[in-house]
Amino acid sequence: MKAMIPTAILLLIFLSASALASAQPIPGDADGDRIISEAELTDSILDYLDFAYLGGSGSALDLEDLRESAHIHLYYPRTILCANGENVTIYKPINRIIPLTSDGTEVIRSLGAGQSVVGISTDLAEDALFPEFASLPTIGKWNDPDCEMLIALNPDIVLAYGKWPSVEKLEDKLERTEITVIRLNFYVPENMTDEVARLGYILEKDEESEELIGFYQHYMDLIDERLKGVSERQDVYIEGYSDYKTVSSGTGGDQMCVAAGGRNIACNLTGSYPKIDSEWLIAVNPDVMVKSAKDSYENVTEPAIMLSEIASRPGWKYMEAVENDRVHILTSDIYTGPRYFVGVVYMAQWFYPDMFADLDPDAIHREYMERFQDVDVQDRVFVYPT
Repeated sequence: MKAMIPTAILLLIFLSASALASAQPIPGDADGDRIISEAELTDSILDYLDFAYLGGSGSALDLEDLRESAHIHLYYPRTILCANGENVTIYKPINRIIPLTSDGTEVIRSLGAGQSVVGISTDLAEDALFPEFASLPTIGKWNDPDCEMLIALNPDIVLAYGKWPSVEKLEDKLERTEITVIRLNFYVPENMTDEVARLGYILEKDEESEELIGFYQHYMDLIDERLKGVSERQDVYIEGYSDYKTVSSGTGGDQMCVAAGGRNIACNLTGSYPKIDSEWLIAVNPDVMVKSAKDSYENVTEPAIMLSEIASRPGWKYMEAVENDRVHILTSDIYTGPRYFVGVVYMAQWFYPDMFADLDPDAIHREYMERFQDVDVQDRVFVYPT
């Protein structure tokens, strides 16, 4: 029986370089269970020493594969809970990623893993926020990918939303491959830090994820601490992308409203995105209105028109929010998604101008983009009035 070599010695000898992984079988996994046991690693090391230094005639892993095997033994498998409630296990380092959504791609870039992206959805290819990925192969829409094209790109993981695409459109078609589907939403504010930590864990980007979470949490904690002194919260109407459609309890918009110190007047309505009756809203008479818009604007012309149309709805000009110029437009760039915290800072200022007058949400947005996305904030209108 071959002697066992202590793990500490293995580290000193074999972890002088980063391990590289591919879609090939895990080096040194003799029994095919995708886990490198200490016995398997010891056998691989002794085989290598015998072959390299003692003139052995048997086969052995080369040094690069041996380093990878040692790395996998020490740090894998890694298991995370996905947004669909399923536990997913990764058995080796991830080097090839296909993200289907802009939210997931933004977090990948924040964690410094953009170089691992090998393919994108057609939607991402058209997104001006990610010019470095525009020339990569595309695999169809984010919610209906071409799995044959996806398989041809041989990724280690595909990053998708919790519900979309459906299992039938994704996992079922990848069943006989080594490709793992990771489902994380990155559009639910209260789950954001947990999901960033999970992605950081499986990408071996723990330090980067901690830094990003710390940036988020600094501002969220600051707002939360100041709001402890507020006894009567502002009544807020959040309108979604469609006119007269609002957000109820548990949605991303509702969570942002509450985090910013607002009381969502539609929180108890039935359905996640209920359509409201105009007369009901007039009767409730909220203190503040926040209208979400799908995209940021090149200039103030379009949001000014939108704001004018809202104010001119029958009976709305007499509501306090309209009379007091407390109707605001918040674009999708900072409404839910990875930059939700910027939107929360804006909303906190709108709800309690004096309490949060010292915060500069535009500067916070710019720091995030430069520090974590390595790009300048586009010269666009993200909120209106500015």
